[in-house]
Formats: sequence, C-alpha cells, structure tokens
Amino acid sequence: RDATSNEIIVKKHTEKNDLVFHTDITGSPFFVVKAENRKIGDKTKQEAADATVTYSKAWKMNLQTTPVFFVKPEQLTKTAKPGEYVPRGGFVTTGKLDYIENKVNLAVGITKEKAVMAGPIDAIRQNCEKFVEVLQGRGKTTQMAKKIQKKTGGDLDEIVRALPAGGCEIKK
Repeated sequence: RDATSNEIIVKKHTEKNDLVFHTDITGSPFFVVKAENRKIGDKTKQEAADATVTYSKAWKMNLQTTPVFFVKPEQLTKTAKPGEYVPRGGFVTTGKLDYIENKVNLAVGITKEKAVMAGPIDAIRQNCEKFVEVLQGRGKTTQMAKKIQKKTGGDLDEIVRALPAGGCEIKK
C-alpha cells in the first residue's frame, strides 16, 4: 500500500523462483506470486497482472489497462547507476522484463472461512460464496464498503482496506 511495504515485500518475502509484478506507472504496488517449488501457470500470471493494474494508479486515472511486467526477485536491485537515485520503495530492474496483457477487474467477496478477499473476478468467483463486482467510479470508498458489507457480510474495515484508492462503484 506504500513505498515501505513495497520494499518489505520484495526484500523479505520473495524467494528465487517467485515472480514479482509491477506496472510502468510510478507508485504501483508490487505483487508477488510465490512459486513454492511449482511452475507458475499462465492463469496465475494473468490474475496477478490484473490485480497489479487494478491496485495501481490506473484505477484512479480510470484507465482500463497499463503495461505490467514481471521479473524474478534477483532482477530487482536498489543499486542505481552513477549520478542516479532510487527512491524509497523503488527498485532498478535488470535483465529482460516480461510484459503481460492485463485489464482492470475487481471483485470483493467473503470466503468460507469468513475472510474478506479481493482480487480479479475469476479468482474471487472460485474462492468466495458471496461476492460483488466493483468498478472504477466516483463513489466514496467507505460508502461503497458499507454497500459491499450489506451484500456479502464481512468486516467493514477489512473491506475498506481491500478496495483500491480512488473511488469505486458496485456493478449492478
């Protein structure tokens, strides 16, 4: 959600075969797909790319897509070229960047364990009994979170934290 958490995610929570996703927009969140000794499939990569663009500034700017790339953790460094500076939360990428098609899409739902889950619609549909599709819009986050809570249940604060910055609407 911020520069500090981006650094923590990349430095402390990535391992060799994981994939790290980011947009070309400054201020984008990092998403990490954990390999856990498995090959990461195309559907998982697609969902991670969709989540990355959805939670980036593209949401607030009302863009439907923006370039998203993924790299191995070892391709990210804090070492800048001479005369350059890497801001807090930022990284320099090395090697080939793999770009992937993406689209803004979001749903918020409640899992069987009663946890709030947000992400790409297909992933939420698979993992949640009740869910609501969320669109870019001008609705205030807290008001939309209350509407989502009425339809799905769940903790209001968790629903608010699950929504991207920049306003939203509930798909009817």
